[in-house]
Amino acid sequence: MSVPKKEKKPPIQPQDQSRVGEEKAGRRFTLQALFNDNRFVAILSLVLALIMWFVIYLQNTPNSNETISNVPVSISYENSMAQDLGLEIIGDATATVDVNVTGSRYTVQNLTADDFTARVSLSSVTRAGTYTLSIQVIRNVVSDEYTITSWTPEEIQLTFDQIVTRTFPVEVNTPNLTAADGYLMETPYADIDYVTVTGPQTEVDQISRCAVTIDAERELTETLTTSGTIQFYDAAGSVIESENLEYDHDTVTVTIPIYKTRTLDLQVEFVNVPRGFPIEQLGYTLSRDTILVASPSETIDNIDAITVGPIDFREIDIGTEITLDITLNAGLKNVENVDSVTVTFPSYGLTSRTMDVSKDNFVIENLPSGYTVEVLTEQLEDIRIVGDTSIVNDLTAEDLVGTIDLSQYSISRGRYTVSVKIYVQGRVLAWAVGEYSVEIEATPPETAESASTSG
Repeated sequence: MSVPKKEKKPPIQPQDQSRVGEEKAGRRFTLQALFNDNRFVAILSLVLALIMWFVIYLQNTPNSNETISNVPVSISYENSMAQDLGLEIIGDATATVDVNVTGSRYTVQNLTADDFTARVSLSSVTRAGTYTLSIQVIRNVVSDEYTITSWTPEEIQLTFDQIVTRTFPVEVNTPNLTAADGYLMETPYADIDYVTVTGPQTEVDQISRCAVTIDAERELTETLTTSGTIQFYDAAGSVIESENLEYDHDTVTVTIPIYKTRTLDLQVEFVNVPRGFPIEQLGYTLSRDTILVASPSETIDNIDAITVGPIDFREIDIGTEITLDITLNAGLKNVENVDSVTVTFPSYGLTSRTMDVSKDNFVIENLPSGYTVEVLTEQLEDIRIVGDTSIVNDLTAEDLVGTIDLSQYSISRGRYTVSVKIYVQGRVLAWAVGEYSVEIEATPPETAESASTSG
């Protein structure tokens, strides 16, 4: 078996050793190589020369002018009369000035608004009004490198006043809205009664009234709800427009109530009317027969008349006049604001006389079960009877009846004074005037039975 022979490398020549050493040295001393490069040295020299020239230029160049914009103006109230008087600036007090400076170019080119303070003195503000005040500008850091030459603006106009708060009632105007025939437009109203206004006293003092105007032009048959904008007016009726006024409501909801109207008859209610009395023959008159009413709903169509009274029939005499209040049900409005009506009873064709009624003509009604009642009054005297002359003159005592209704009493053993109603039999135009009473004695059931057995 044969073994391969190793190849022998040729020996390194002296010139090759020198080249390898140079490559290693180049990689190790790069900066030295740069400075050994004439082109690099030329460029570096030029840059250094320019820097030196710029420094020398800045040190020897004359002063430069610059404008620093938007330096904020500060206004201090501290220890001022304006503060003592409670005066405040009205409107926007934000302001800035542009400051002109001169000095070293390097210094002034690096200045900003933060390097300055612009102030306004309030020493001349002694009362409410508009003032033109001077603006003063100072450097925040004292420096010899620059000076302030001017600033613009040099003055600022400010208005001072006390801030007050007042309350005004809200009016509603609807100049072009009307109610259709058969309808009534009630007073429009807003969902708030008052508006609170805050602002400069001078401007608030000019407000005479506060109102919401609805400009829509319509003929209404139903209630309208809409919205409107609040406006303020001076004493001359001119609208006050100011950005300085603040109020708690800007727009409000307005309601314009529309009622349906109807003319209804007035009718009189009577109580204690004698049985069978022909009241339709009683020729009384009313000071007015009808009344105009309104309602926000259609329910008014179901109402035919308005009842007044009642009148106690026992109070009616010849020529009697009785004034009654007119009271409407809930939901009805008295359009004409008529609050009463006078009922007048006739004076002609009637006469009166006094008559007596015997106890035999008394009728007891609603007697408690088992009780016995005895009328102790033998006769009622001087009963005033009024009626048609031809009827009254022919009446006899037998034509009169007195009814005693015990349902309104709590009866037990004993004597009682009870009222008695007198009426004329026969359904004729005659009645008793006044109130009358009789004495009765009541006996309980057990006692009544005992008395009957003993007898």
